[in-house]
Amino acid sequence: MEALLQGKNVLLTGGGGNISRNIAVEMGKEGAHIYFAEIGPKEVNALEHELESCRIASRGFNLDISKSKNIDRLCDWLLDAGIPIDILVNNVGVELDETFTGSFSLEEWHRVFDTNVLGPAYLTKRVSQMMIDRHIHGSILFVTSIHQWVIRRHPSYSGSKAALGMIIKELAVELAPYKIRVNGIAPGYVREGPDGNPIEHKYTPLYGSSINPCYIGRAAVYLAADYFSKFTTGTVLKIDAGLSLYNHLNDQNPLR
Repeated sequence: MEALLQGKNVLLTGGGGNISRNIAVEMGKEGAHIYFAEIGPKEVNALEHELESCRIASRGFNLDISKSKNIDRLCDWLLDAGIPIDILVNNVGVELDETFTGSFSLEEWHRVFDTNVLGPAYLTKRVSQMMIDRHIHGSILFVTSIHQWVIRRHPSYSGSKAALGMIIKELAVELAPYKIRVNGIAPGYVREGPDGNPIEHKYTPLYGSSINPCYIGRAAVYLAADYFSKFTTGTVLKIDAGLSLYNHLNDQNPLR
């Protein structure tokens, strides 16, 4: 069987992060060529090296995706290089430890929304137009969070993820006539220990642990692959092992 994403060109943001690195690797295993943006130069080099084993074309770009001028530079490079993007994965994001009544900072809120919402929105505008111009029936993914629905106690972060949830729906309708699909993934607690195993987490009903990031990567493959998701758009796939189902009643009425 041919690899699910054989020959597809992927543009991924936040390439050095826990989730995005696994998305890049899982897509690379399925034959996709990976182009990614990451703000940390060490992370760029590490992911480029890791992708070498997939025997695909890959290149990392050391830049801040919250700046529109950087997005323009990246997209212009892709156009000049003749690289059509088939799959866009908006994963870059920041989270601040703040509250309304405590360390509220308008400047920091701008930073969160510039990085988590406005930068990805502008990049999606540029890439979707490239898809339309080249008649590419592409796939656009946003990595949101269960905290687009569930309290996080970091209102700027949760607010930005909730905004992405509605942007996914709006873009799914707007880009459907061009046969471009728009979907999202909402992870729960994604982390693994030094031994590569999940970490115990008592509030997660299924397995009582965190989630290995490779499962988020495989979900991205699922949503990007026409073989599985040709007719899927406007969907946010929640992968949280039931964490968002937890509330006080779980403790008041434990399973026997």
